[in-house]
Formats: sequence, C-alpha cells, structure tokens
Amino acid sequence: MVSNKLIILNLISFQLLWWTCVLSAKPGLGLTAFLLVLLFTAVHLQWVESWQQALPLLIAATLGCILDQIGYLNGWVIFEYHSVSVNYIPFWMIALWLAFASTLNVSMRWLQSKPVLAAVLGGIFGPLAYLGAAQLGVIHLPSPTFSLVWVALEWAIAMPLLLWVRDTFNKTADIRQT
Repeated sequence: MVSNKLIILNLISFQLLWWTCVLSAKPGLGLTAFLLVLLFTAVHLQWVESWQQALPLLIAATLGCILDQIGYLNGWVIFEYHSVSVNYIPFWMIALWLAFASTLNVSMRWLQSKPVLAAVLGGIFGPLAYLGAAQLGVIHLPSPTFSLVWVALEWAIAMPLLLWVRDTFNKTADIRQT
C-alpha cells in the first residue's frame, strides 16, 4: 500500500517535471530535461516502485509517445522550436511521457480499476495540459477544435490503456511472488 505522503510527493514531483519539460522546449534544452527525467525515473524505481517495474513503466511511456507521434505526424499538434525536418516528437515530450508513467502506479493507481473514469478524466485533463502548453508557446494547435478533439481522444484512449499496462504487470508480479 502506498502512503498518502508518497502519493502527494508523486503528484508534486510530476507537476514540477511537467513545468521543467514544458519550459525546456526551447532549442537545446529538451535533451537536458530528458536526462533529468531519466535520473528522476531511476530514483523513482530505486526508492518508490522497484526495478521490476521498469519494463511496464517504459511500455506505458512508449505507448504515450506513439499516440503523440500520430498527432505530430498528422500535423494535429505542432511543437514549436522543433525542426520540421525531424520526424519524431521532441525529447522534452518523450521526457514528459516518462514522467507521467511514474504516476500510474503511485498517485493514479486508484484509477487502475476504473477504466471508464480514467477515459473521461483523460479526455478532460489531457486537452487542458495541451492548452496550457499552447498558452506557454511551446506547442501549436493548428486547428484548435480538431486538434483538441484529437488530444481528448488520444488521452481518453491513453489513460485506461496505460493504467491497464501497469495493472497487468502488477498482477503478474503478485502471482510470481506468491
């Protein structure tokens, strides 16, 4: 059982990492944010979850990146300060998905058994995060309505999917330990 203090620390850590990643979207800073989040993830795995959770955490982050990649390649979300010749999402966004994946087994664990609620919350709060990043000038939503519909759909799919990945690995780990 995860303590309330750990849940609060996990939420605060993610918010700090969100701001770090988004504000690092300027040229040359994205890799720094990515390395910082890698360090955070190593500390998180060492002291909070365990290294057995590295694979599901990386799978969850990768799935999130794939969903953002779809939006990026289709021009529904544009990353400012990102070369148009680059065919993948920027390092700071990859770092953001990795940081987000660290919340799925701690502060968002309660949602693992509630996929419909996870989809609804993802469909609401995902677009709000992208609107915040757009207000900060690090992403551009070329067709605001369509882009936000895409982001809402992306997050409505991502939240239950990523939580399912973490929950499935948790159950597998529990079976192996008994």
